[in-house]
Amino acid sequence: MITPDEVVTPMTREWQKMREKFHQSPTLAALVLVAWQMGLWLARAFVEYELNQRAQQAEQWGHCPECGAKLQSKGFVKCRMLTLVGWVEWKRRVGRCPHRCGGSQAVPFDAELGIAPYQQTSVELMRLGCMLAVFLPFGLAVHLLEQLSGIGISDGALWQ
Repeated sequence: MITPDEVVTPMTREWQKMREKFHQSPTLAALVLVAWQMGLWLARAFVEYELNQRAQQAEQWGHCPECGAKLQSKGFVKCRMLTLVGWVEWKRRVGRCPHRCGGSQAVPFDAELGIAPYQQTSVELMRLGCMLAVFLPFGLAVHLLEQLSGIGISDGALWQ
């Protein structure tokens, strides 16, 4: 996990490669595009750090909708989602009925964040993709989305 100090002055291999690419950029356009990528990298690091910090807070487990038993923590489970700043990963607590009743698994932090079960794409990325697709042909919308966010998806993914 990245600490706040590392976010401000990252020492990862990926960051160092971007820094080198930035310093070697010969044109203004190249400088701006690399700086944009660096900004997205920092944004992703900040989001991941904040999500991991918030996920550490204690959960108040509810009761099983089937049998009424109090849900128990299964520990931390990794979550990965494609967002406007790239793939974001964090760990959050997952709970389940001690009797393993069907449909009893609960992830309160996901509910707090407005994430639906099995959701793999963030709402802001879906909104941007939809807005681009409304005004542009799918191929062009995909190209523009990649230019803006660095995220490459297919025409079919945008259609869905």
